[in-house]
Amino acid sequence: MTGDDGTEMERRIESADVDHVFVEFGDINGLSRSKQIRADYFLDNWRDGFPMNMLLLVQTPRSEVPTDSGFGSEIDYGDGTVHPDPSTFRLLPWRDDAARVICDLHYDGAPAAAAPRTVLDTVVSRLEDAFDYRWYLGSELEFYLLNPAEGGYEPATDHKHECLTWATESVAPFYDRLTDYADDYGVDLTSLQHEHGPGQLEVLFDYGRPLAQADTTFDFKRLVKQTARLVDQRATFMAKPFGDCEGSGYHIHVSAFDGDENAFASDDGALSTFGRQFVGGILEHADALTAVGTPTLNAFKRFDPDGFAPYTASWGADNRMTGVRVPQGTPRIENRMPSAGANPYLVAAATLAAGYDGLRRELDPGDPIAGDPIGEAPRLPQSPGAALRALETDATLTELLGEELVRAYTASKRRELESFRETVTDWERTQYVETL
Repeated sequence: MTGDDGTEMERRIESADVDHVFVEFGDINGLSRSKQIRADYFLDNWRDGFPMNMLLLVQTPRSEVPTDSGFGSEIDYGDGTVHPDPSTFRLLPWRDDAARVICDLHYDGAPAAAAPRTVLDTVVSRLEDAFDYRWYLGSELEFYLLNPAEGGYEPATDHKHECLTWATESVAPFYDRLTDYADDYGVDLTSLQHEHGPGQLEVLFDYGRPLAQADTTFDFKRLVKQTARLVDQRATFMAKPFGDCEGSGYHIHVSAFDGDENAFASDDGALSTFGRQFVGGILEHADALTAVGTPTLNAFKRFDPDGFAPYTASWGADNRMTGVRVPQGTPRIENRMPSAGANPYLVAAATLAAGYDGLRRELDPGDPIAGDPIGEAPRLPQSPGAALRALETDATLTELLGEELVRAYTASKRRELESFRETVTDWERTQYVETL
């Protein structure tokens, strides 16, 4: 996926006294999985790749094994290989002897079609071959910063403090450390703001080309969680860690340019026909996109008909209550439906694939909605089962993302749901032990 021949990576390993290299990839959930390789062994073997159990690609966040994923008993639980992309090489700023490089998964001598990074690269190539523009993405992710407390965690700030200066300054030790690490890790942070929920933050970073931006988002999430641990806190991108607090979203912005020409802008500064068709594709496939952007049972609790978490397949001009927003000024397309815990590679791939279908079919999204879209637009699926069925039955999106990806993703998510159904919760005991 890169023309980098690895010479600079090799030089940096040798000149920086690196002893260990993590060969890292994002699994079906967007979680970092890796092996730690001795630097001398890495230098001798990286061009051939390193063995990796393919089952790691599809395991749940707690490493439970799904059935019928295509990567378990179907291949006798066999190995593939991870192949480093030298352009992603980074020294680990919290270690003085280690580095990491993002890898692409191969199986049976070819890129694994269900690997999220490969899926995104394939979608981008198809989009750019069909439409002669340079495409860009920007990411906004909310997360909760937590302090250890008896029996668990509590928010690092004590109330709703949206953009209040003193509340933002109260998390300075965390943000100062994050900024120091980000510079070395290649994540260009631009701003910090306290969001609506107690302990809820949003840290913005620069936009970029789709694959590089997804890599940066993947890095950013790991960076935030690692930094929090090192200042004796915890950070989570879980969509709804507290029932009475705001959910955390992942808003992805899409732009397309030919030189300085914005493909999404008409002469009068409104959304162009090209842009409308892209929005039309997102709305056409919104139910299937929900399966990718709302990847956990908990994430469905983020949907709020009275809040700013999109509840409908709708679009509006600078309307934060709609699923798709077109900000004023320089038109771009903001998909506001995903939650913060979603896989950045798959959110990007699915959004671009849906938009691509809208462009090739010249889909029109209808009139933008002003005000509350409830009652004006169809609701998004309200359960994981409904969303996964929508993805599996969306033949177009399945074709664009790949049957292997859809099979692997839905198998992994259904294993998570099975785990939940097998678990007896404190709520159930409180409700039923004495009453039944």
